[in-house]
Amino acid sequence: MEQTQSIKNLIEDIDAKKIFLPEFQRDFVWEVSKTYDLFDSLIKDIFIGAIIYGIPSFDIAVREIDNRRKITKGRKRPSLEIKTVTKSEIEKINKTGGNFRLILDGQQRSTSIYRALKGTDEIWFIAKSEDEIESPSFESAKLEELLEEITGEQSSERLSIRLSDVWEIEQNDYDEDDVKEKFFFTSTYYKNYSSTAGFDFKGEFKKFRNLKKKIADLFKSEKLLSFYLLDMNLEKFVVFFERSNTRGVQLNFIDILAAKLYTGNFNLKEKIKEFEQKHQNYNLIPEIIVRAIAYRKSSPKEINRNYILTSLNAEDFKEWWDKICLSYKRTLDYLYDNHYIISQDWIPYDNMMIPLINFVNEIGGDYHFMSSKQKRFIDFWYWNSIFSLRYSGSSNERIIEDSNALTIIANDKKITYLSFFNKLTKIQTLSVEDIYSFDKKANAVYKGLLNIISYEKKGLLNWNNDAKLSLNSTLEDHHIFPKSYLNKSLTNEIDRDLIDCVANRTLVPKIQNIRISDQPPSEYLSTIQLVNPNIGRSLESHLITSELLTGEYDKEFNFFVELRASAIFDIVNKHVIVPKDSIKEEFYEEVRFEETANINVYCSYKSNKASAVFNPSTAKIFYKGDLYESPSAAANAVKIDLGAPEHTTENGWTFWKFVDESGMEKRINEFRK
Repeated sequence: MEQTQSIKNLIEDIDAKKIFLPEFQRDFVWEVSKTYDLFDSLIKDIFIGAIIYGIPSFDIAVREIDNRRKITKGRKRPSLEIKTVTKSEIEKINKTGGNFRLILDGQQRSTSIYRALKGTDEIWFIAKSEDEIESPSFESAKLEELLEEITGEQSSERLSIRLSDVWEIEQNDYDEDDVKEKFFFTSTYYKNYSSTAGFDFKGEFKKFRNLKKKIADLFKSEKLLSFYLLDMNLEKFVVFFERSNTRGVQLNFIDILAAKLYTGNFNLKEKIKEFEQKHQNYNLIPEIIVRAIAYRKSSPKEINRNYILTSLNAEDFKEWWDKICLSYKRTLDYLYDNHYIISQDWIPYDNMMIPLINFVNEIGGDYHFMSSKQKRFIDFWYWNSIFSLRYSGSSNERIIEDSNALTIIANDKKITYLSFFNKLTKIQTLSVEDIYSFDKKANAVYKGLLNIISYEKKGLLNWNNDAKLSLNSTLEDHHIFPKSYLNKSLTNEIDRDLIDCVANRTLVPKIQNIRISDQPPSEYLSTIQLVNPNIGRSLESHLITSELLTGEYDKEFNFFVELRASAIFDIVNKHVIVPKDSIKEEFYEEVRFEETANINVYCSYKSNKASAVFNPSTAKIFYKGDLYESPSAAANAVKIDLGAPEHTTENGWTFWKFVDESGMEKRINEFRK
């Protein structure tokens, strides 16, 4: 029978050593972006699937929940506790109210929740401002209504709160002064706006405190997590793991859209099939095409599914489908021909293609029309987007912002919003040490590191025949020092932690009929050399020293990994870190306004809209015949006009919006110095 529990109960039971995993369960593998989606679903009351617990009636080896931080070179991660629990111990614990149980299904979800609340992973709730919600006030709004996004860093422009901070505050019962000093005053939002005229400290802290309470209430909600509790003998336990399938069936967004467009005589499914038959070496991702069309059509720019399903029609697709598909193919060709990607399967973020598609459409439909100056910017944007994890989590806003920026560059203009450059330069690889922490191929930085090697070397060569790898190559994520060999030969636990790191990995087609698993590198590579005498040249293209063939490195795994990690970081430094200042100087321009230069601005409150005129130079706003000395003063006046209480407060810099020359909606905060 299905039962429910709270997040609070889950965390407390894990801490109390009441919940364990079977020792043989797979490792925690979720990327942090899945944790963003998980909490987004919990807040929106979207079913995330039930956790299945088991009370085994037999002796079993168990291990604790993985709450370890990412790998750091030279620092050993603590081992996960593994112990054997006997049948009699389990019976004794549960007879005395201990509630011992194993997670049979739901490990990734449970571990993600635990890591988020314990602060192992940075998970932030970014809140909407009061003008963006329908409820009468911030305080009366439900948590779902207040959610702008769940992401990995706080916002300097929106009220933000880290989930682990909420847990810490609740567990330690901090008083109001502690909360202010430790959490509110240290936030980038407070630091950004506290010195701004019109900033209402008391009002903003009240919102912060209220948001903290709503999140704490979410943690305490008894009906939030569903679970089944199974009392299992050994036979049933084995059958459960043989037959369990945790993959849920999702509603296909493209199927819904196809049904809508069909009524307007546009056969989307037929068009997809037509592309695939015509271009068999390319994998078409229909949602990329659809979102690119949405960007071309909308103003202000919108590409979310709701806009697509409600606002796009068959005529839009008749006008844009073939053009965008051609740009899609040309973008893939450009990325491959210029060595940004090794193959289509290894693009770090598929959604990054949308800004590029919009860019190439803007310059005339072909990358041959791009200037060398524009190419420098594309280089910078592409690699920095990957290494700053720019497209992890909610990416619609990033797609629009980047499409807008690339449109500006396509028209040989300069970008006037500094925040764009600031976000792009928050990269994840600032030292050689950072290279060691990337060991999962689902991670965009992991993929980016392998791709940037190819970029530096002008393409990776096949180990079997030293030909360049093709766009549609089926590649294996290969351990250079084989895993089985290292498991046998390494005695140092710190070195073992580096077996899967990206410095010991590369991408190659399947190597046929050669025993690799427990061979030292020199032996299996020498066998390959019989088939490909130029294997040394192939290795060098992968940033692997050809001296590996001599056997000198067979017992020097640690030295090899350090050498290759250092070489990889040198490439990142060259193409990502070093250029940032010169790129900013070349492509950023501060907007300067004359005293008389005004722009039209607008705002909304409770679905009602108001317009005004804003002077960026003086920061004054002219609204309904009155001149207000600050955006916040004008915002307060608007809210009162539209039914807010007399003593309402609002941050005017995020309240007022405008549409820039490319049709993108922005906040006037862009004009703050």
